[in-house]
Amino acid sequence: MTSQHRLRFFPIMLFASVMGLAGVSIAMTYFEQANGFQPMISWLFFFIACLLFLINGGIFIYRFVRYKEDVINEFNHPVKMNFFGAISISLLLISVPLLNYHSNLSFIIWLIGVLFQLILTLNVLSKLIWKHYFQIQAFNATWFIPLVGNIVVPLAGVEHVSMSINWIFFSIGILFSIIYMTVFIYRVYFHPAFPEPLKPSFFILLAPPGIGFSSYMRLAGEIDGFAWLLYGIAFYLGLLFLIQFKRFFTGKFFISWWAYLFPSAAVTNATYMLYRETNEQLYLYIFQIQSIGLIFLSLFLIWKTIELIRKRKLCIPGPERNSN
Repeated sequence: MTSQHRLRFFPIMLFASVMGLAGVSIAMTYFEQANGFQPMISWLFFFIACLLFLINGGIFIYRFVRYKEDVINEFNHPVKMNFFGAISISLLLISVPLLNYHSNLSFIIWLIGVLFQLILTLNVLSKLIWKHYFQIQAFNATWFIPLVGNIVVPLAGVEHVSMSINWIFFSIGILFSIIYMTVFIYRVYFHPAFPEPLKPSFFILLAPPGIGFSSYMRLAGEIDGFAWLLYGIAFYLGLLFLIQFKRFFTGKFFISWWAYLFPSAAVTNATYMLYRETNEQLYLYIFQIQSIGLIFLSLFLIWKTIELIRKRKLCIPGPERNSN
């Protein structure tokens, strides 16, 4: 199989790597601030995230031109369609570190992300309302991704546009996060277990309360009962998943394991913001541990993905694709 033909099967879910590493770059900025380090680690992760976005984006455009039907089929797939949301979330996250260095560029990237997010959200919700070929068995936490993007908007948006616009995006994200959480719990309790590649999607449950806390703090400007509610949910879910470490990190590696990273980064960032608001040392200690864990998780995922590429198992058709 030629390299060009392999690109036909390039996984759209690899955009989750950009989303995750961009989230880690923000966490590393906080880590450097907390420890008095120079901004080196954060910019390294930011550079890798931008590089991966350009690579993934270029391949995506090539696939859309060369294999348009494949891309359309992915957009209609009950799992793969949700990873299109990782594109807009990646743009929204990339715009955050640029705020203090290049505000105009941050605004342009943020605006593109917002427009893509708006179109995607309306399209996905319309499809779910009027298309009835989706079944409850196909529901999983990846369905959160297109809607979580709305919660990410205020992170940089509060510096670019009026608060009212940011509140609108935040509100729709929170609303459907609650709805999806209810459906997800029903799916998990009363239907067969997820297949192995979808196990990492459990971690996506951390993203709405985790990133929701950070965005809410940017909007409200102070910690209140709702902020504590969001952080409490994120912390408790994180603890629940942590004690089941072996269930998540054993067996074959799938490219879907990148779903572990962004939600973990979201909770880590929320912990730092909570420490900054309360000045309680406990949250600083938790943040330090979470940050170190993020670094190791990022390096592990990068290494395993490079192994897939080296073994030429990243871009292949069939049930064994994207696994190692």
